[in-house]
Amino acid sequence: MRVIVTGAGGFLGRHVVARLSRDHDIVATDITPCPDGSAITGDLCDPDLLERLFAKSCDAVIHLASLPGGACETDPATGWQVNVEATRALAAAAIQHGVHRFIYASSIAVFGDVGRWTDVDDQTPTQPTLLYGAHKAMMEAWLATLGRRGALQPLALRLPGLVARPGQGFGLKSAFLSDVFHAGLAQRPIRLPVSDAATMWLMSGQCAADNLARALLLPAASMPRNGTLTLPALRVRMSELVGAIARHTGHAPQVDYAPDPLIERDFGAYPPLRTPDASVLGFAHDDDLDRLVAAAMESLT
Repeated sequence: MRVIVTGAGGFLGRHVVARLSRDHDIVATDITPCPDGSAITGDLCDPDLLERLFAKSCDAVIHLASLPGGACETDPATGWQVNVEATRALAAAAIQHGVHRFIYASSIAVFGDVGRWTDVDDQTPTQPTLLYGAHKAMMEAWLATLGRRGALQPLALRLPGLVARPGQGFGLKSAFLSDVFHAGLAQRPIRLPVSDAATMWLMSGQCAADNLARALLLPAASMPRNGTLTLPALRVRMSELVGAIARHTGHAPQVDYAPDPLIERDFGAYPPLRTPDASVLGFAHDDDLDRLVAAAMESLT
């Protein structure tokens, strides 16, 4: 297949391009130049860029580009432009050029304050509290509408927290989830803004890329009627994650727990997660915590 991948220079984008390049012809794009020069650079709201992306016939779009949560809160106008307007423009271009399969990287941020529920499943309503989550929920609904109208064959995959991102987690309030891996690898102390009992839904970048690759080949008859799937994820307690990092590196991270009530509420109070709709279609998590940590560490070395 010939596949357009947006946000190709980001953490997930690099994993997706590497995974898909084994079997498919990739048209990569990002708003900033990639170090290897492999991506077409530009803004998805620019009609000229869209014409370049769709200049040759293609089979599918995987839309990863977004402005994350913290950055959206500090710059709402740019968040709207990147997360809403660019998504609408890309979907319109796909329709114009006859491309039906449209895979959209959504987020568990659509659920908002999940701590209010004893568990989350495929019937849990979306009630976002962050602008980023609202943008994702809006675009899920928009793409699903285009699907019902027969214009697209959309599939929005709600991704959990992805680890371990390299460098500083610009714009991510959940950056501490990756920072703890860096600290373990470098044998340096870290102060975490959540308690040792905090619980998160996590997935490695490699596992997320495998799930997006599966979405490309999902038979049309198997696509969910609402065009949306919450992906399986490992529910991890922070103390368990610290222990797994210690097992992997051979030394215990020096952790100081300093809970921030807002961070703990938004990123450390996740209840059990049940995703039968995605699981029956073959979507999967990292299987166990030690495998997740190994894959996350591989992203950093």
